[in-house]
Amino acid sequence: MLANFIIAVEAVFPIFLLILLGMGARRLKLLTDLELKHVNNAVFQVMFPFMMFYNIYSADFSGVLIPSYFVFCVGMLFLVCFLGAAFALLTIGDCQSRGAFIQACYRGNLVLMGLPIMQNLMGEEALGLTAIMLAVIVPLYNILAVVTLEGFRGGKIHPAQMARKILTNPLILGAAAGICAVAFGITVPEVFLKPVSQVASAATPAALLIMGASFYFGSVRDNLRNIVFGVLGKLILSPGLALTAGYLMGFRGIPLALLIVIFGAPCAVSSYTMAQQMDSNAELAAGCLIFSSLFSCVTICGWIFLFRQMGAF
Repeated sequence: MLANFIIAVEAVFPIFLLILLGMGARRLKLLTDLELKHVNNAVFQVMFPFMMFYNIYSADFSGVLIPSYFVFCVGMLFLVCFLGAAFALLTIGDCQSRGAFIQACYRGNLVLMGLPIMQNLMGEEALGLTAIMLAVIVPLYNILAVVTLEGFRGGKIHPAQMARKILTNPLILGAAAGICAVAFGITVPEVFLKPVSQVASAATPAALLIMGASFYFGSVRDNLRNIVFGVLGKLILSPGLALTAGYLMGFRGIPLALLIVIFGAPCAVSSYTMAQQMDSNAELAAGCLIFSSLFSCVTICGWIFLFRQMGAF
């Protein structure tokens, strides 16, 4: 149990360190609001697409994908998104806050936390299935995020315009390029792959620094209620539904343990960047990211302990 807690802390602590560095840069006036906007745009338009491509291209697909498990995870992701949308429509009046809230409920930091936690919890044999599901779920996160944030952007919805924005979203384009490269067996020469991997590695740190520099604690008070419900939805409701349903369906071992990080990981780092770029409530997205990351050390370990006690893995 202690080892699981330590690995969760080690996965989360760098997030807070980079956020604090960004806050320090803002306090020292090293970055202006205009500069933050430009850098954030570069992260969204350039770094994140490279990250999406590289994560899919470099994934190990040698693991065994259980068809029923794939259907279950995708279906559960849509269910959590639907429940978040229903709650937002019933309780949140501000349209832009609805989009950020819904995204916080279902979109997890699977890239950062998935592989290290599963390796520590279930060993090297868990990495194959984890990489496959990462390559499946992360693009779905982004497709749902574009639909959600665009749909709750305000104003009249035009289906054709929304479809165009989905297809031209930088993260979707990056994921599509990675899927095509894997599907058609395209080998990227090392001379090109190395800079791609370097840009991909810089995406998350850059996004966290920018978020820290853009974050105001006053925004927590303004969005406190929605932050609380968003964090509860991400860390308690979402994994609770997925793990209970998965257990009742007979999933055990690695597939069941993987549900903890797919549905119980804290909010994704890119959720703030997308919220900011798509005119959603970026302060709400930042608050959900920070506090879900903070409390996920406790909740992830709690889910692991509970299902270990039940003998599920």
